[in-house]
Amino acid sequence: MRRLVTLFLVVLTIFVAPMGGTPRGWATLAPDDGLLAPPPPEVTAEAWILYDDTFGHVLAERSPDTRRAVASTTKIMTALVVIEQSEPDATVEITSRADLAGESEIGLVPGEPPWTVEDLLAALLLQSANDAAVALAEHVGGTVAGFAGLMNAKAAELGLENTSFVNPHGLDHPDHYSSARDLLTVTLAAMDDPDFARLVEARSANLPANPDGEPRVAVNRNELLATYPGAIGVKTGFTNQALLTLVAAAERGGRRLYAVVLGSDDHFGDATALLDYGFAEFGVMTLVPVASTAPRPLISGIGPPVEGSFELLIVPEPEVAVEGNDAAVLPAAEPPPDPVADEEPVPVEVMEVERRSELPGLEDILTWSVRYWDWFTARLASR
Repeated sequence: MRRLVTLFLVVLTIFVAPMGGTPRGWATLAPDDGLLAPPPPEVTAEAWILYDDTFGHVLAERSPDTRRAVASTTKIMTALVVIEQSEPDATVEITSRADLAGESEIGLVPGEPPWTVEDLLAALLLQSANDAAVALAEHVGGTVAGFAGLMNAKAAELGLENTSFVNPHGLDHPDHYSSARDLLTVTLAAMDDPDFARLVEARSANLPANPDGEPRVAVNRNELLATYPGAIGVKTGFTNQALLTLVAAAERGGRRLYAVVLGSDDHFGDATALLDYGFAEFGVMTLVPVASTAPRPLISGIGPPVEGSFELLIVPEPEVAVEGNDAAVLPAAEPPPDPVADEEPVPVEVMEVERRSELPGLEDILTWSVRYWDWFTARLASR
């Protein structure tokens, strides 16, 4: 019997793994014990969301819809609007208003030779330059206020319900806020543009020299590009109200995950813990019935929700507002009800893949085969 079962698993592995797919029948073979993902890691962020872009599914979240100051992660939307409204080789005049932006800057000098949109985007996304944000806003929107109107129009187009912009750089303002889920939606739209994706993955970029000839280089502030295997972007931020913020993305084994952390004391550590959790605990065979007949929309503005077999893990959110921020805080979400032991199990279906990455292949199937074999032999021994 053992040889027959082993041969069956090997045959499935050989014929299924090269196709990068998952046989639908395997969902019914998954045991009820041993394959449930553990709770997400404890992180310092007050709001966060972890998203699997390959399967189009939220893996875990905490306070994802709470309105918060978001600091320079705002610049993801700034770049998206600029890319859609301008050409990369268009030239931009540097005004005194850009020079007065304050905080993080690349050192623009009023009246210096014009910059290209592409160079200003590099300064914006890598160096997080507020002066570059103002220069781009004036170029595209005429004024900072005009550009903020374009940002809010794009937010409405994407279906964002907890976002409001008043500037292109993210410096604190009571009417400037977003949420972890909304930032994820903006990031997914931006990352679909190859120019944006190329910029946020770059470690550094050479920029036009100062008027006195001193070189200017934009260095990416996203440390995960150097420390986290598979990291591909996207944007950091910090203000006194927002604390540390980060939208991070990484690819491993044909999967792409995004982690958005807001109100953090250690944004790189938090994102690392969440991404590790997503890659380690949510393989293709981590099949968990979802105890709801009406699945909740996952990401507003990114197509219909994908029904699948991953459990949406929700960490209860605290009802704590950001000190000094007048943005409204939504009421705490009710945690999902505990499943009743004598209820009939909800059928599990393997989700269809709708996004661009491939399903995991041989490694995940071998891992599942070993785990199932252990479960199967344990059940035989107990009889």
